[in-house]
Amino acid sequence: MSIINHLIDYIKGYLKIDFTGHDKVRFLNLCRNNHLNIWDIQTGENDEKVTFFSSIESFFQMKKIRRKCNGEIRITEKKGLSFKTRKYRKRIFFLFGIIIFFVLIKIISLYIWNISFDGNYSYTDVELMNFLNENHVHNGLKKSEISCDDLEYLIRKQYSDITWVSVEIKGTRMIVHIKENFDSNIAKTEDKPYNIISNVDGVIDSIITRSGVPQVKSGDIIKKDQLLVNGTIEILNDSKDVIGYDYVNSDADIYAYVTYDFHDSFNLQYQQKIYTGKQKKAVELKIFEKSLFLSGFKKRMTVFDTVKDYKNLTLTKNYYLPVSVCHITYNEYEIEDRIYDKDEAVSLANEKINEYIGKLEEKGIQIIENNVTIDVNTSECVISGNFVVLQKIGQIEYIDETKTNSETDEEQTDNTESNFDTE
Repeated sequence: MSIINHLIDYIKGYLKIDFTGHDKVRFLNLCRNNHLNIWDIQTGENDEKVTFFSSIESFFQMKKIRRKCNGEIRITEKKGLSFKTRKYRKRIFFLFGIIIFFVLIKIISLYIWNISFDGNYSYTDVELMNFLNENHVHNGLKKSEISCDDLEYLIRKQYSDITWVSVEIKGTRMIVHIKENFDSNIAKTEDKPYNIISNVDGVIDSIITRSGVPQVKSGDIIKKDQLLVNGTIEILNDSKDVIGYDYVNSDADIYAYVTYDFHDSFNLQYQQKIYTGKQKKAVELKIFEKSLFLSGFKKRMTVFDTVKDYKNLTLTKNYYLPVSVCHITYNEYEIEDRIYDKDEAVSLANEKINEYIGKLEEKGIQIIENNVTIDVNTSECVISGNFVVLQKIGQIEYIDETKTNSETDEEQTDNTESNFDTE
């Protein structure tokens, strides 16, 4: 049997067969005469038994011959590629499934599926996320389309009191690390010399200048945008004439007393939610921003609160998938009309005042005077007055060196012409 024929039989599959019967010689001769494909014929210890290999096609043709020879045919082994393929077919499908899974994971890993913020206090995640969305940065964006450096610059430019930003991409997650400056509004965004100007109206308490020329002193009344520290230093000749300028980055600790007006009001009549205790739950599956309710519904509820608890599916800490499961709870309530009494109104007003003070203190602002009054009349509660605070002030104003040098040249030209006229 040639190698090619054997290879073809291996691909198609072949059988190991035992023939048992008295006419085994006749059986073999008839197989040969009918050109059946059999080989490796072996006679066993039993004179009535013969073992050989056969192609699948020949096996089906030898059934008539078996009946003529009054014998029995039994398949003892199945060999070849076709039989192995059938045996491992389930495993092959499983292997294909694993390959497809990893291909999908690779495709998903090319995109951002979670954006989080770290270190933000003055700005909420929602506010920062809205800013990113306005600049076309969102979940589902391809990582190759994100420039971390450009995004860091945009955030610093938009929020003056954010002094440091680092955008980091890990897996399918983008983390925006933020450091806020609670002491002042000074935030450098360009590599240029600058002045320090006022960002508020107030009265100077103290100023300690490390570089630049101070323009104010303790006790001075200042206005917003007023120059506090000049980063332009005059260069004088022996005659005390200005012959040029040197430029520095102004640096100073400036504290001022600032007055913040505060006004708020609310009606004494209000509606309060009285929860009935009736509750319904639902489960929502979200895939690629498409929602699918798996179970649950709100039934026979007129007014209700909805509480949603989203959980993103992840493979690892930083490998988020575009799939999330949301557990939704509907809580039914009834509305009841009520009126605050004077004590309740004053208590609520104080909560609003303390909340405002807390926000100021988070930024390192010290409250010096609280001049806020609470007035409760027949229909509403009015909160009005002001806070006097002590805070660090100042913001950057970049210096236009070209303009300053141009002014110097004009002054020198005027001085030269003046001297020439005098002579």
